[in-house]
Amino acid sequence: MGQKELPNYKTEKQRWIVLVLFMFIAFMTQINWITFAPITDEVATYYNVSPNSVLLLAAVYMIAYLLVNFPATWAIDKYGLKWGTGIGVILTGFFGFLRAFSGDSFSFLMFAQIMTAIGQPFVLNSFTKVSINWFPENEKTTATGLGTISILLGVVMGMIATPYLYEKQGIDFILWLYGILSLIAMVLYLFIVQNNPKSPPSAAAGTKVFDFKGLMKLFKVRDFNILLILVFIGLGSFNALLSDIDNIFIRFNSNTQAAGLIAATMIFGGILGAGILSTYSDKVHKRKIFLVIAMLASIPLTVLLDITANLNQTLLISFIFGFFLVSALPISLIYAAEITYPITEEASNGLMMTLGQLAGIIFLISFNMYVLTILFLIGFALSLIMNDVTIDDANIEGSQIVSD
Repeated sequence: MGQKELPNYKTEKQRWIVLVLFMFIAFMTQINWITFAPITDEVATYYNVSPNSVLLLAAVYMIAYLLVNFPATWAIDKYGLKWGTGIGVILTGFFGFLRAFSGDSFSFLMFAQIMTAIGQPFVLNSFTKVSINWFPENEKTTATGLGTISILLGVVMGMIATPYLYEKQGIDFILWLYGILSLIAMVLYLFIVQNNPKSPPSAAAGTKVFDFKGLMKLFKVRDFNILLILVFIGLGSFNALLSDIDNIFIRFNSNTQAAGLIAATMIFGGILGAGILSTYSDKVHKRKIFLVIAMLASIPLTVLLDITANLNQTLLISFIFGFFLVSALPISLIYAAEITYPITEEASNGLMMTLGQLAGIIFLISFNMYVLTILFLIGFALSLIMNDVTIDDANIEGSQIVSD
């Protein structure tokens, strides 16, 4: 008997170009989302509407995500990165650019904003599709981590650049600048990005079929159900913190820049953590330990964030909080794809991101740091009973769903 021919896995240098272009368009989705948040009153005056109407420009992104998530997941799996994700890329680029033509019409601006919001799930739900289709096993979490960093950078840039640009140039300039950048990102993505490399980088690469029955199989995996709870707690609390940060840290309101500094410091900590810990997770071939640490570290940090009266100390705590909590997101996304293979990674990715959006809204309605502390304690206990994965092709092919 002849020896069984082993599959030929090969990585291509083009994978980094694909990732950079994906990061660019993801960056612009967040810029378009957060555009008006730092200048709410000024935008309300410019368009002669109420501040609550301006808040809707950001709120439509959360609403659209809940409505479009699973259609977007199906499209990505059906048509791949080129045109599945491309739907969102086109909506982000074209309507992001169209916002510049709103003039003094708030209704036109809202229409364009809604269309860009519809495009967001097609982009964000592609995190693991990019890493699994294009990257080898030891680089998957790194690639997903870099994608997460691009989203965080988009939020930071929107929060920092928009007030400065408004003061120097005005709203029209902001919309034109962000619109042109969105259009450039769209053109580059559509002309360069392909669904798959010529040779698969690992056993997990390739097209998998998404259907409702497959989605239901996700809930048969015990560790995935635990992971959903951790994401509900972690991502939900982070979203709520950033959304209501001015009221949460009202004790520092004598310093008008305090809330923005705390938010930026937390996000920068998350960017650094996502880069370092995601890479290290690939190197040591472990996932569970990083989720355990994120839950454990968040228990005292939420208490300290609530009671610390010194701004510099609060900034340090915020940085550490972001470092451990945000870094858990890309690791969670890859871990979910690994333990639920061969169910499409867009399904697990989309379900987790949707849950994070819902949790953020729930926590925002009645935000309480001590409740979050208890939830993190529960999350820590649950994380301890999760099973880790061995990051190799043999393990992927023998995942829980395959063996069930």
